[in-house]
Amino acid sequence: MGLLKSLRKFRGGWPGGWKRFALGTSGDRTPPFVQPNDPDDRRSLLPALGLREYWYPALPARGVKWRKPVGLRICGIDVVLFRDTGGEVRALHNACPHRGAWLSWGDCFWKGFVSCPYHGATFDGDGNCVEFITEGPDSKMVGRLKAKSIPTRTLKGIVFIWMGEGEPAPIEDDVPPELFDTTAMVRHTFRYWHCNWMVSLENTYDSHNCFFVHRNSIWMAMTRYAGRPRTPIGYRARVVNNRSVRVQTGANEYYAKDTPDGKVPFQMYYPRARGYWPKHRYRLAWIWLTERILALKLKLPRFETPEEWEGTRPPGIQRISTWDSMYTRWVIPVEDNLTRVMYLYSSRPASRLDRFRRIIMWPLYNFIVHYNFSDQDFDAIRTVQYSYPEFLSSTDSYLVMVRRLFTEHARGIKRTVAVANETTAEKLVDEANRSLDAATNGPARDAQPSPANEAGAGFDILMTGRTGGSRSRPSQ
Repeated sequence: MGLLKSLRKFRGGWPGGWKRFALGTSGDRTPPFVQPNDPDDRRSLLPALGLREYWYPALPARGVKWRKPVGLRICGIDVVLFRDTGGEVRALHNACPHRGAWLSWGDCFWKGFVSCPYHGATFDGDGNCVEFITEGPDSKMVGRLKAKSIPTRTLKGIVFIWMGEGEPAPIEDDVPPELFDTTAMVRHTFRYWHCNWMVSLENTYDSHNCFFVHRNSIWMAMTRYAGRPRTPIGYRARVVNNRSVRVQTGANEYYAKDTPDGKVPFQMYYPRARGYWPKHRYRLAWIWLTERILALKLKLPRFETPEEWEGTRPPGIQRISTWDSMYTRWVIPVEDNLTRVMYLYSSRPASRLDRFRRIIMWPLYNFIVHYNFSDQDFDAIRTVQYSYPEFLSSTDSYLVMVRRLFTEHARGIKRTVAVANETTAEKLVDEANRSLDAATNGPARDAQPSPANEAGAGFDILMTGRTGGSRSRPSQ
């Protein structure tokens, strides 16, 4: 037995060696995704591989070159992308109709065509076989062999692809309107999360995770409440044109009702744990300045968008106004346990100088918002086990509405399970609302719409700086 092998065996019995398989062989990997199949669980209707009857962002157009095709998996389906003779990015199913080989492993020997790596079947952007290299110029496969083509459209440097079976829906129905606006500036970045697309989607507009999950992100560290103050009441929302769920008002001031100055305390005492949260008050050392700096955004023109293009909407889009720009997170199913995430930063610069400023600041914004901030969401949700029964609260009201919108109004939903009109988990939300004297989907106790809420749930305090907090330590 070699020395190295002996040391490995010895390591297993060393103090702390038990940690190696403490969580089994999966280690710290994301748990496997298991689709519920329960009439008492609305999640059973949400397809594990996503809603296919929609347009999806595929990849940056610059990622597709002339000489080599690109393979991509979306909604569990493999596609190949290449440039046609006119330079447009086109897509085919990533399977040669001759013997099924991956076309993405082939080449674009002739400009505008993709050739299969196995026998050289060569296809144009419409999927027509124009040559069959191994059979020579007289091949009878030409004109008879055809690959399945997939509609594509390139907007603002992003290639969009139709994943449905039938005639494509108008792309304007599925893609944010600023991508058709010549005056708008749209920047994008792609990310991968090793979890299911619905787990990713349901994270945004979680009415209380921002305060906890993002409390130490660069962005949220500049605000008093790390984005959202604590509240036992979930955001009230409404469905707009059966296309999106949009926050109408929140319950940000719930804990202000019992304070002498009518403001939400910075720290609160948790009597059953016998401690305060936040545990420390160091944030107060700088937020007096950073909140004033962030409030300067209100002097800029607000980014306007149709009402149905704020909030959450199929096939996996989340939109939050950050006053002078729009934050978009678009989750794209790849596999059961893998999601491609595209972020959009959309703005309408007020001047050439403003445009230059946004271009210069883009790398910093991209890191702070799309990586430092948003990756904290993934770190928090990656272990969500979707097949487990849920015990929901009033703060999950928005989540319930999103699931109803997707399962009742999304295109292509197949009702494989006869789910109850109101599930047990949804009844728990109603019970929690009633116990808080807040009618389901109705206004919360403090639900007078405020400029802070209107500036965009989740980033309201950050963007407006108008919701103050008491600096005094609360009494026990």
